[in-house]
Amino acid sequence: MANDKDFTLTNGIEISKDTKNTVGTISASNAVDLSTGNFFTHTPAGATTYSFTNSGAVQSFQMQLTGGQEAVASAFNTSLYTGTGSSQDVTTGIDLSGSNEGLVWIKKRGDGSTYDHNLFDTVRGATKWLKSNDTDAEGTRSTGLSAFNSNGFTEGGSGWTGENGKNFVAWTWKSTSKFFDVVTYTGNGTARAISHNLGSVPGMVVFKNRSSTYGWQVYHRGMAVNRRLEWDDPGSGSSSVGWWDQTTPVTSSVLNIGTDAHVNNNGHNYVAYLFGHETDSDSMIQCGSYTGNGSSTGPTVTLGWQPQWLMVKSASDTNQDWYIIDSARGFVSGGNDALLRANTTTNEATGVARVNPLSTGFQIATSDAAFNQNNASYIYVAIRSAAATAVTWPNSVKFQGGTAPQTPALGEVDTYTFTTRDGGTSYIGVQSGNNHS
Repeated sequence: MANDKDFTLTNGIEISKDTKNTVGTISASNAVDLSTGNFFTHTPAGATTYSFTNSGAVQSFQMQLTGGQEAVASAFNTSLYTGTGSSQDVTTGIDLSGSNEGLVWIKKRGDGSTYDHNLFDTVRGATKWLKSNDTDAEGTRSTGLSAFNSNGFTEGGSGWTGENGKNFVAWTWKSTSKFFDVVTYTGNGTARAISHNLGSVPGMVVFKNRSSTYGWQVYHRGMAVNRRLEWDDPGSGSSSVGWWDQTTPVTSSVLNIGTDAHVNNNGHNYVAYLFGHETDSDSMIQCGSYTGNGSSTGPTVTLGWQPQWLMVKSASDTNQDWYIIDSARGFVSGGNDALLRANTTTNEATGVARVNPLSTGFQIATSDAAFNQNNASYIYVAIRSAAATAVTWPNSVKFQGGTAPQTPALGEVDTYTFTTRDGGTSYIGVQSGNNHS
């Protein structure tokens, strides 16, 4: 460990020079455990607050930080693009090439005639589309999404995905532990368990019979297990008996499906999209419910973070659509939101205020029955905003010049050196290295 009689100067500050670097550990709660070593590497995610624990004999140590952003940035993206009528690459920052799996959901936003939602996933393969607003079986469109790339996808120029001069939105999910998963299977008409790789209990599962014109079936944890909704329908749902197990419909490893043809017709092909639900500090997605109060000052939903994407559906009203808001198109506090509906071809509506995003969740800002009918039940899926790295150091640290160095930018690698002469009661900190990867 360090020899407190052996010092060197770093940026004018005396720093004890350790004779040997020992790599230490940083806990999931960002506690730097000084009993484990004197050199620590870390990539902070979003807002990160460090603490120094078990100082003991360590008089000097270093931390090498790589600038990053929250994990959701590599698992979800909303991209806006303009069609060209020809093939073009759309950059999303999401790698769906090779063995990576995920979903790209494309919708024309407006500009006149309406068009279907188009869903393409890597498991079924490029060019294979489904429509969330329709019961149609799977089709092939060579000029739709034609390839999944390492930084996005290639769009083929069809009217549904790339009409010349028209505006589109593409939502991309990457299959990621506890966030999202894609499962395909062939029905056999017998109740059974279908394995999945979400790694946690799903918050919502959407099933589609790819072989026939059966509607999209939705399980959501915010509803009773004996109820189901349909993604292509504005209704309030109906009995799920025969659709899935009425005691344990989903677990962290399987989907317990029933015998109904919507989810398990013999010889038919199916796809299921699994959306996670986690409530810890690192969660990227939550699926929940709230009860409306009928006021323009609606209920507040606490997530622990600010959402960038939100889907809301009334589980009580028989004629309310599946509304989607995202921060790329317009999801603002105190202003108008940009709305699309998963179950219709309707163009984007931009002249309405419905939901206020908050730093810890969202608040309903309307008495509209689609979001806030008194005593009505609503379900939602919320995806976390991808905040840039922001580091807070312990109060015991005093930096050279009195100001903490800037947090490393995305991909930048910076080194910080800390020294103490009072056993860890106080530290002097300096940025001792600044490198760009």
